[in-house]
Amino acid sequence: MSEQHHPDYKKIYIALVILLAISVAGPHVGLKWLTLITAFGVALVKANLVVENFMHLKWEKVLAKWVLGTSLVLMALFFAGVSPDVMEHKGDRWVNNAAIAAVARGIPDEEEAAAQEPGAEEAAAPREAAAAAPPAPAFKAEEQFKQVCSACHGLEGKGNGPGAASLDPKPANFTDPAFWADKDDATLVKAIREGGASVGKSSAMPAWGSLYNEDQAKQIVAYLHTLKGN
Repeated sequence: MSEQHHPDYKKIYIALVILLAISVAGPHVGLKWLTLITAFGVALVKANLVVENFMHLKWEKVLAKWVLGTSLVLMALFFAGVSPDVMEHKGDRWVNNAAIAAVARGIPDEEEAAAQEPGAEEAAAPREAAAAAPPAPAFKAEEQFKQVCSACHGLEGKGNGPGAASLDPKPANFTDPAFWADKDDATLVKAIREGGASVGKSSAMPAWGSLYNEDQAKQIVAYLHTLKGN
Protein backbone atom coordinates (compact mmCIF):
# COMPACT_ATOMS: atom_id res chain seq x y z
CA MET A 1 0.00 0.00 0.00
CA SER A 2 1.57 3.25 -1.12
CA GLU A 3 1.90 6.09 1.35
CA GLN A 4 -0.42 9.00 0.65
CA HIS A 5 0.51 12.53 1.66
CA HIS A 6 -1.98 15.11 2.84
CA PRO A 7 -2.89 17.28 -0.17
CA ASP A 8 -2.82 20.51 1.87
CA TYR A 9 0.60 20.19 3.59
CA LYS A 10 2.13 23.00 1.57
CA LYS A 11 -0.80 25.31 2.20
CA ILE A 12 -0.74 24.50 5.92
CA TYR A 13 3.02 25.15 6.11
CA ILE A 14 2.66 28.54 4.45
CA ALA A 15 -0.25 29.42 6.75
CA LEU A 16 1.80 28.49 9.83
CA VAL A 17 4.72 30.66 8.67
CA ILE A 18 2.36 33.61 8.18
CA LEU A 19 0.82 33.03 11.62
CA LEU A 20 4.29 32.92 13.17
CA ALA A 21 5.17 36.25 11.59
CA ILE A 22 1.91 37.76 12.87
CA SER A 23 2.44 36.43 16.41
CA VAL A 24 5.98 37.89 16.50
CA ALA A 25 5.03 41.26 14.98
CA GLY A 26 1.85 41.78 17.03
CA PRO A 27 3.43 42.59 20.42
CA HIS A 28 5.90 45.04 18.84
CA VAL A 29 3.09 47.37 17.79
CA GLY A 30 2.57 48.34 21.43
CA LEU A 31 -1.24 48.20 21.43
CA LYS A 32 -2.61 45.85 24.09
CA TRP A 33 -5.92 45.22 22.31
CA LEU A 34 -4.10 44.38 19.06
CA THR A 35 -1.74 42.03 20.89
CA LEU A 36 -4.68 40.21 22.48
CA ILE A 37 -6.53 39.91 19.19
CA THR A 38 -3.37 38.69 17.49
CA ALA A 39 -2.66 36.08 20.18
CA PHE A 40 -6.19 34.69 20.37
CA GLY A 41 -6.66 34.96 16.62
CA VAL A 42 -3.50 32.99 15.84
CA ALA A 43 -4.48 30.31 18.36
CA LEU A 44 -7.97 30.06 16.85
CA VAL A 45 -6.69 29.76 13.29
CA LYS A 46 -4.13 27.12 14.26
CA ALA A 47 -6.77 25.10 16.07
CA ASN A 48 -9.05 25.39 13.05
CA LEU A 49 -6.27 24.12 10.79
CA VAL A 50 -5.88 21.05 12.99
CA VAL A 51 -9.62 20.43 13.04
CA GLU A 52 -10.03 20.79 9.27
CA ASN A 53 -6.97 18.87 8.16
CA PHE A 54 -6.02 16.29 10.78
CA MET A 55 -9.30 15.21 12.44
CA HIS A 56 -11.30 12.72 10.44
CA LEU A 57 -14.59 12.15 12.27
CA LYS A 58 -17.59 13.54 10.38
CA TRP A 59 -19.13 15.36 13.36
CA GLU A 60 -15.80 16.43 14.91
CA LYS A 61 -15.30 19.60 12.85
CA VAL A 62 -18.63 21.07 13.88
CA LEU A 63 -18.23 20.05 17.51
CA ALA A 64 -14.67 21.35 17.71
CA LYS A 65 -15.68 24.71 16.27
CA TRP A 66 -18.39 25.06 18.89
CA VAL A 67 -15.92 24.11 21.64
CA LEU A 68 -13.36 26.60 20.38
CA GLY A 69 -15.94 29.33 20.01
CA THR A 70 -17.32 28.74 23.50
CA SER A 71 -13.78 28.65 25.00
CA LEU A 72 -12.95 31.94 23.30
CA VAL A 73 -16.09 33.60 24.69
CA LEU A 74 -15.38 32.29 28.20
CA MET A 75 -11.77 33.47 27.99
CA ALA A 76 -12.90 36.92 26.89
CA LEU A 77 -15.40 37.10 29.75
CA PHE A 78 -12.74 35.99 32.22
CA PHE A 79 -10.28 38.60 30.96
CA ALA A 80 -12.89 41.33 31.05
CA GLY A 81 -13.80 40.35 34.60
CA VAL A 82 -10.31 40.25 36.13
CA SER A 83 -8.23 42.63 34.02
CA PRO A 84 -9.46 45.83 35.73
CA ASP A 85 -8.05 44.56 39.03
CA VAL A 86 -4.97 42.81 37.63
CA MET A 87 -3.85 45.72 35.46
CA GLU A 88 -4.56 48.42 38.02
CA HIS A 89 -3.26 49.07 41.53
CA LYS A 90 -6.68 48.86 43.16
CA GLY A 91 -10.09 47.31 42.64
CA ASP A 92 -13.54 47.58 44.14
CA ARG A 93 -12.56 45.76 47.34
CA TRP A 94 -8.75 45.66 47.42
CA VAL A 95 -5.67 47.87 47.12
CA ASN A 96 -2.17 46.78 46.05
CA ASN A 97 -0.25 48.81 48.63
CA ALA A 98 3.13 47.42 47.54
CA ALA A 99 2.61 48.55 43.94
CA ILE A 100 1.40 51.98 44.99
CA ALA A 101 4.41 52.40 47.28
CA ALA A 102 6.76 51.35 44.47
CA VAL A 103 5.27 53.94 42.14
CA ALA A 104 5.53 56.57 44.84
CA ARG A 105 9.23 55.79 45.32
CA GLY A 106 9.85 56.30 41.63
CA ILE A 107 13.21 55.53 40.03
CA PRO A 108 15.69 54.33 42.68
CA ASP A 109 18.83 56.36 43.28
CA GLU A 110 22.28 54.93 42.56
CA GLU A 111 22.62 53.29 45.99
CA GLU A 112 19.21 51.63 45.75
CA ALA A 113 19.88 50.52 42.18
CA ALA A 114 23.16 48.93 43.24
CA ALA A 115 21.39 47.13 46.07
CA GLN A 116 18.85 45.75 43.60
CA GLU A 117 21.43 44.35 41.19
CA PRO A 118 21.62 40.52 40.99
CA GLY A 119 24.11 39.22 43.53
CA ALA A 120 24.20 42.50 45.48
CA GLU A 121 22.66 40.88 48.53
CA GLU A 122 25.16 38.01 48.46
CA ALA A 123 28.06 40.45 47.98
CA ALA A 124 26.86 42.66 50.83
CA ALA A 125 26.56 39.76 53.29
CA PRO A 126 30.35 39.19 53.72
CA ARG A 127 30.89 42.95 54.14
CA GLU A 128 28.19 43.15 56.80
CA ALA A 129 29.57 40.08 58.55
CA ALA A 130 33.07 41.55 58.51
CA ALA A 131 31.79 44.83 59.91
CA ALA A 132 29.89 43.04 62.66
CA ALA A 133 32.73 40.63 63.54
CA PRO A 134 34.89 41.58 66.53
CA PRO A 135 38.48 42.58 65.75
CA ALA A 136 41.02 39.75 65.76
CA PRO A 137 42.93 39.49 69.03
CA ALA A 138 46.49 40.82 69.06
CA PHE A 139 49.19 38.25 68.38
CA LYS A 140 50.99 37.21 71.56
CA ALA A 141 54.15 35.19 71.03
CA GLU A 142 54.23 33.77 74.56
CA GLU A 143 50.70 32.41 74.27
CA GLN A 144 51.47 30.87 70.88
CA PHE A 145 54.62 29.24 72.24
CA LYS A 146 52.72 27.69 75.15
CA GLN A 147 49.81 26.56 72.95
CA VAL A 148 51.82 25.16 70.04
CA CYS A 149 55.53 24.83 70.73
CA SER A 150 55.44 23.65 74.35
CA ALA A 151 54.12 20.24 73.32
CA CYS A 152 57.71 19.36 72.39
CA HIS A 153 59.85 22.17 73.81
CA GLY A 154 58.10 22.38 77.22
CA LEU A 155 56.40 25.34 78.84
CA GLU A 156 59.77 26.75 79.95
CA GLY A 157 61.52 25.92 76.66
CA LYS A 158 63.78 23.24 78.18
CA GLY A 159 63.03 20.67 75.47
CA ASN A 160 61.12 18.45 77.91
CA GLY A 161 57.54 18.73 76.61
CA PRO A 162 55.21 15.69 76.66
CA GLY A 163 56.01 14.92 73.02
CA ALA A 164 59.79 14.99 73.54
CA ALA A 165 59.97 11.46 74.96
CA SER A 166 59.38 9.84 71.57
CA LEU A 167 61.67 12.15 69.60
CA ASP A 168 65.27 11.52 68.58
CA PRO A 169 67.04 13.88 68.41
CA LYS A 170 65.40 15.67 71.30
CA PRO A 171 63.79 19.10 70.83
CA ALA A 172 65.95 22.18 71.34
CA ASN A 173 66.54 23.48 74.85
CA PHE A 174 66.21 27.25 74.58
CA THR A 175 67.54 27.75 78.11
CA ASP A 176 70.90 26.18 77.21
CA PRO A 177 73.53 28.81 76.22
CA ALA A 178 75.10 26.20 73.92
CA PHE A 179 71.96 26.27 71.76
CA TRP A 180 72.42 29.96 71.08
CA ALA A 181 76.11 29.74 70.31
CA ASP A 182 75.64 29.12 66.60
CA LYS A 183 72.09 30.42 66.03
CA ASP A 184 70.86 33.64 64.47
CA ASP A 185 67.34 35.00 64.33
CA ALA A 186 66.94 34.49 60.55
CA THR A 187 67.75 30.78 60.93
CA LEU A 188 65.19 30.38 63.72
CA VAL A 189 62.48 32.22 61.75
CA LYS A 190 63.12 29.93 58.79
CA ALA A 191 62.98 26.85 61.03
CA ILE A 192 59.64 27.96 62.46
CA ARG A 193 58.05 28.71 59.09
CA GLU A 194 59.67 26.00 56.93
CA GLY A 195 60.48 23.24 59.41
CA GLY A 196 63.65 21.91 61.01
CA ALA A 197 64.85 20.17 57.84
CA SER A 198 65.04 23.54 56.05
CA VAL A 199 67.95 24.55 58.32
CA GLY A 200 69.63 21.14 58.50
CA LYS A 201 67.99 20.05 61.74
CA SER A 202 65.47 17.34 62.64
CA SER A 203 62.61 16.76 60.22
CA ALA A 204 60.41 16.12 63.26
CA MET A 205 60.23 19.91 63.63
CA PRO A 206 57.14 20.75 61.48
CA ALA A 207 56.74 23.80 59.25
CA TRP A 208 54.39 26.39 60.72
CA GLY A 209 54.34 28.78 57.76
CA SER A 210 50.61 28.30 57.27
CA LEU A 211 50.02 29.32 60.89
CA TYR A 212 52.51 32.15 61.32
CA ASN A 213 53.63 34.83 58.91
CA GLU A 214 57.22 36.11 58.98
CA ASP A 215 56.51 38.93 61.41
CA GLN A 216 54.78 36.58 63.84
CA ALA A 217 57.65 34.11 63.57
CA LYS A 218 60.06 36.93 64.45
CA GLN A 219 57.96 37.71 67.52
CA ILE A 220 58.20 34.08 68.62
CA VAL A 221 61.98 34.14 68.16
CA ALA A 222 62.09 37.30 70.27
CA TYR A 223 60.21 35.44 72.99
CA LEU A 224 62.68 32.53 72.76
CA HIS A 225 65.45 34.96 73.65
CA THR A 226 63.69 35.65 76.94
CA LEU A 227 64.04 31.95 77.87
CA LYS A 228 67.85 32.04 77.96
CA GLY A 229 69.27 30.93 81.29
CA ASN A 230 65.86 29.98 82.79
